[in-house]
Amino acid sequence: QPWSNGNIGMWGCSATGGSQMQAATTAPPHLKAIFPMSFEFDVYDFRVPGGIAAARGGVRPRKPGDPTPQEIRDALAAPVDADTDSVLLKKAIAEHAGTIESEGDLPFRDSYSEFLTDEDSKQWWIKSSPSTYMDQINASGIAMYMAVNWDEGATKPGPFFAINNFKVPAKLLIGPGVHCDWNTSMKLTGFDVTVEERRFFDYWLKGIDNGIMDEDPVYYYTYNAPEGSEWRSAKKWPLPEEKRVEFYLGEGSLSTTVPTGTNQKDQTIVSYDVRPDDATAGRLIYETAPLNEDIQVTGHPTINLWVSSTATDGDFIATIRDVAPDGTTSSYNVYGQLRASMRKLAEPPYNYLGLPWHSFMEADVMQLVPGEPAELVFQILPISMIFKAGHKIQLVISFSGRGTPRLNPPPEVTIYRDATHKSYLTLPIIE
Repeated sequence: QPWSNGNIGMWGCSATGGSQMQAATTAPPHLKAIFPMSFEFDVYDFRVPGGIAAARGGVRPRKPGDPTPQEIRDALAAPVDADTDSVLLKKAIAEHAGTIESEGDLPFRDSYSEFLTDEDSKQWWIKSSPSTYMDQINASGIAMYMAVNWDEGATKPGPFFAINNFKVPAKLLIGPGVHCDWNTSMKLTGFDVTVEERRFFDYWLKGIDNGIMDEDPVYYYTYNAPEGSEWRSAKKWPLPEEKRVEFYLGEGSLSTTVPTGTNQKDQTIVSYDVRPDDATAGRLIYETAPLNEDIQVTGHPTINLWVSSTATDGDFIATIRDVAPDGTTSSYNVYGQLRASMRKLAEPPYNYLGLPWHSFMEADVMQLVPGEPAELVFQILPISMIFKAGHKIQLVISFSGRGTPRLNPPPEVTIYRDATHKSYLTLPIIE
């Protein structure tokens, strides 16, 4: 086009955020900048969070030889108006040959697809992970402005790991709201993400020196912050000033007091009712006393749980909530989960921010021995929020979710919390 200077930018959220990462792996010479939002960095961790297959929903059963989801979509596609003989449509469909469908539940990180015949694609979650192509992306020099929302789920961690592993010019924006929801930012604070996008592309595509790359690379929203100070900036993530504080589980309590007793534990029968209702049975709840002062939690919480079960496996889900003085609770999708048999820790293949990383390999499966304590260590999705004075920090431990096998009878689970088996929540606190 006569108006183009040949510099190209890409923008998109979720699937189209991931598509930008795929484009960056090939380093197109005209692609100068991308604005990927809410994308996955490691596709296995996105598809099988906590090693819980089907945690993100079931997959339509398909037999070998059945049409793939891509083929079904192609069959429903219609030509554009100018394509009267469908030549362009047929050409577009032909380009889909050999594409990798992200289908099927993956029991292990080293599993192989049952449906794909291309040997190089049988581990499509590895082939489609941006983390696999860090060298190529870093060599591309393509500038990135990554964005994500606090109140989303499995796509939330991706941009945090990306900005700590990619060496290209990069920025990170974290806003309120759910997956790909930037209207909430506008409603709450008047922040317009499209203005930020325009500034970024003006700089990298048009060469307008508007100062955007001189600003702090991290710009994030904090829930419950005083009006006018919800948005903060930082030179790096996690924040260097974070202080990691351990809150130990007690008898329905959370406190910084280290347990000294013996044989202290809580037991419950697993409930498969997964509704987010305070009346739901089968959960264990621990909370602090009303806070004497505001506490800001900004970063990546982790949890250490000593557990046992009458079964040989189980799912453990930890959720952090804010409890107001009137008893109402609020949360911003601050949860983590782990299947007990997948608890083996290993060295991560990239900068994992010092968080616990699990191998999720088939050879590393460790079944529970019924009645014998085992320690689970896992991360909880990141957040930035202020727990106000008079409120309580609440930890909810539940034992079933989407993807949890329904056993009959349901097992009894135990959480240990004594001097020998210290269970605790670690919060990144900003003072």
